[in-house]
Amino acid sequence: MMNLRLVSLRFMVRFSTDSLVTPLTPQELRILKQRRRHGEFGSHRSPAWLLVLVLLIFVVVFVAVTVNFLIITGSHFTGPPKHFLPFVLVSCAVLVAVVSIFVTNLLRAHRRRRDWALLARFADANGLRFGIRSANPNYPGLLFDKGHSRASTLHLFSPTGVLADVGGYEYTTGSGEDSTTHRWCFAAFRLPHPVPHLLLDAKANNGVWGTNLPETFASSQRISLGEPFDSHYQLYAPEGYGRDAFQLLPPNVMEALLNAPAVYDIEMVDDWLFCYTQSQQDLTNPDTWRLLETIANGVLGSIAPVVGRYSDPRALAGTAGNTGYGPGTPVQVAPQGKRLRRGVNISAFIGLAIFLAYMILTRLLRLPG
Repeated sequence: MMNLRLVSLRFMVRFSTDSLVTPLTPQELRILKQRRRHGEFGSHRSPAWLLVLVLLIFVVVFVAVTVNFLIITGSHFTGPPKHFLPFVLVSCAVLVAVVSIFVTNLLRAHRRRRDWALLARFADANGLRFGIRSANPNYPGLLFDKGHSRASTLHLFSPTGVLADVGGYEYTTGSGEDSTTHRWCFAAFRLPHPVPHLLLDAKANNGVWGTNLPETFASSQRISLGEPFDSHYQLYAPEGYGRDAFQLLPPNVMEALLNAPAVYDIEMVDDWLFCYTQSQQDLTNPDTWRLLETIANGVLGSIAPVVGRYSDPRALAGTAGNTGYGPGTPVQVAPQGKRLRRGVNISAFIGLAIFLAYMILTRLLRLPG
């Protein structure tokens, strides 16, 4: 059973992973299949029987057409049978290739449904809920308002508790042949109170042109916390919130981030902390949950007490007579600290510059000599 408790201002998160390694019984599979059919886990792809039906229809039609062709051709052809051999071999090769593709898809579908069953059982054992695909997750993080066809995929979530949601997330940009689906893995943690908008852009997963994140922010909001932290993360905080960033990221928090066993981009916004990565994470692997335990107990366990003591004097100055900070406090972060100011996307700018240079060069080469 997942254990979430606050002891001496430290989160203690433990996940029971026995349900991921214990073989599924036929009875469990039947029950989980019924739950899936009733829509408990959200939407999912076409059932496996549909693939089998399509395969059977294709095989029957293909064999019928082939045999009919051989009969018609044979009635008008008096040469030796060996002349039919290339056609027969090509037909058999096509049939084998198609059957192989369908069998591969069926095996993938079987593994996918096994993973669904394991994750559903794991969710039951840890007080979580499992979703195959949930459209338009309503989170304030920078990923969750991009593009269209937004959805959390194969995720486990809880309406209460420290860990709110973990799994995959995808969104699509463009349309038609020019559309691109962007896939991420994320974890969403609840914080004790709202905080100013802070972004820790991990340098280890950035590309040649800078951040791997789909959003850039004004360079005037960059904050230096000194080495060795600056070599691993670029910190962004709203202008005028540098001291707040130092308060929310004291040395023990920075140490926890540097010692984390995986590299994530980290965003703190409102009363949420998000971890983002484009690396694949297998939620059916117990090691993934050990990693999440480490992040929750190390990073979040260090941040939560600091957040609990934090107050924004700019906001409190606007609430006459109210110096409290907690449930019921009308304003906890001043408007200027709630969101980072967006910047120019360098990658898009460079792409546009290359395109314009190409167009100019093309026109110059067409000029008469």
